[in-house]
Amino acid sequence: MATAARLPAPPTAPGRLPLIGHALEMWRRPLEFLDSLTAYDQIVAVYLGPTPTYVLAGPEVVDRVMVADAGHFAKGRSFEKLRDYLGEGLATSEGPFHLRQRRRMQPAFHHRQIDHYARAMARLADERVASWQAGQVVDVTQEMFDLSLAIVTTTLFSTALDEHTAADIRHDVPVVLRGVYNRAIDPTGLGQKLPTPGNRRLAAAHDRLRRAIDHLIRTRRTGLPAEQPDLLSMLLQAQDADSGNTMTDQQVYDELITLLVAGTETVAGGLAWLFHELGRHPAVDRELHEELRTRSGEAPSFEHLGHLPYTRRVVDEALRVRNPGGVTMRRATTEVELAGYRFPPGAEFMFSALVLHRNPHHFHDPLRFNPDRWLPGQKAAPRGAFLPFGAGRHRCIGESFARAEMTTVVVAVARRWRLEPLPGAQVRGVMTSTNHPAKLLMRVAPREVR
Repeated sequence: MATAARLPAPPTAPGRLPLIGHALEMWRRPLEFLDSLTAYDQIVAVYLGPTPTYVLAGPEVVDRVMVADAGHFAKGRSFEKLRDYLGEGLATSEGPFHLRQRRRMQPAFHHRQIDHYARAMARLADERVASWQAGQVVDVTQEMFDLSLAIVTTTLFSTALDEHTAADIRHDVPVVLRGVYNRAIDPTGLGQKLPTPGNRRLAAAHDRLRRAIDHLIRTRRTGLPAEQPDLLSMLLQAQDADSGNTMTDQQVYDELITLLVAGTETVAGGLAWLFHELGRHPAVDRELHEELRTRSGEAPSFEHLGHLPYTRRVVDEALRVRNPGGVTMRRATTEVELAGYRFPPGAEFMFSALVLHRNPHHFHDPLRFNPDRWLPGQKAAPRGAFLPFGAGRHRCIGESFARAEMTTVVVAVARRWRLEPLPGAQVRGVMTSTNHPAKLLMRVAPREVR
C-alpha cells in the first residue's frame, strides 16, 4: 500500500502566508474566505498555522466523515479549546459519555415539549414585534439576538430572570462567543495566554456567566416548578438509562451553557439573514404573507408550524444560502482515505455548511435565494449536500427547537410588518462562532390590510 507521503495531496487554497497560513484570512474575513472555497468539488487544504486542515467541500466526503465512518474521527483541536468555556456539554463531548448525555437530554426536545416551548416563543415574539412602530428603523440583528436570548432563557429557566442576571447574560454571551471563536482559529495558542484587554473581558464574562448559571441551578434544586417543566428542570431530573443516576451540577452547567450559547446567536443570525433576504425579494415576502394571512386564526403549536409549507421552504432556503453556523472540526484517529487521497492519523478536517450549501456542483445558481428549489418534485440535492444542523451522532439535538423558533418568529413578524432595506445600505456578514450580519438596519412598514 502506498504511504500518504507518496500520494498526491489535495489542492491548497490560495493566499497562504508563511507560518500562519490562512489564519489571518479566517480572522479578518472568514465568510469571504470560506465562500471562495465553494469553487472546490471535494477537498481543499487550508492552513491555520504550519499544518493543513482539510475543508470538506463535497457531500460525499462530508457524509463519510460525519456519518458513515464517524467512528474513525474525533472532534479535533478546536473543540479541545472550547472545553475551557463549554465544559463537557454535547457540543464538545464525545464517545460513550456523549451518547449517554444525549439520551438523557432527548426527552427535553420531544415534540410534546417543543409544542410547549412554541407557545412561549409565540408570546415573546408577538410582544417584541408589537413594540415596533410604523416607520421605525430597527437593527434586525440586535432585535433577533435579544428575542432569541429571551426565548432561550424563558424555555431554559421557565420564569423571567431578574434584571441583573438577564443583563449579565445579554452582555456576556456575545463576549464569550467571540472569544471562543478567536481561540479556535488561533494557530499558536499564544494569544490566549497574553493579558490583553480582550482576554480580560473574556475571563470576566465567563466568570459572570458561571456565577449566574450556578445560582440558577442551586435555586432550582430546592424546588422544581409544578407547571410544565422547563429545560433546566428536565435536565435536573434526567436519569441514565443503565444506572439511574442523575446529572451532577457540573454536568447540568455544561449542558446549560452549551444550550445558551448555541441557542442564542445561531438562531438570531439565521433569522436576521432571513429577513435580509425577504427585504431583497419582495415577491417571496408577499407569498409568505399570503400563506400566513390564510391561517391567521390558528393557535401556535408544533403541529401548526408544520402546516406552513411555503414558510418552511423560506426557512430552508435561508439556512442554505446564509447558513448561520460556524465551522465543525474533526480529527482522523486512524489512517483514512477520502476522495482518492490518503490521510494519516491526526489529520484535521473542517466542515462548513456555508461551503457545502453554496457549492455550484450541487445547487444550481447557488447564490440565488429561491425557496421554490425545495418544492416537491424538484431535483433533490444529493445526500449530505444540505446539513444546516450537522449530521450523524453529533447532529444538533435542538434542531426541532431551532426550526420552531425560526418559524414562530417569522410568523409573528411577517403577519404584522414588512422589514424594508434602507436605500444604499451595505450589509456585511461577520463571524464569531456563527455567521450573522453586522448591524442590519431595516425600516418597519405595516402590512396592507385586505
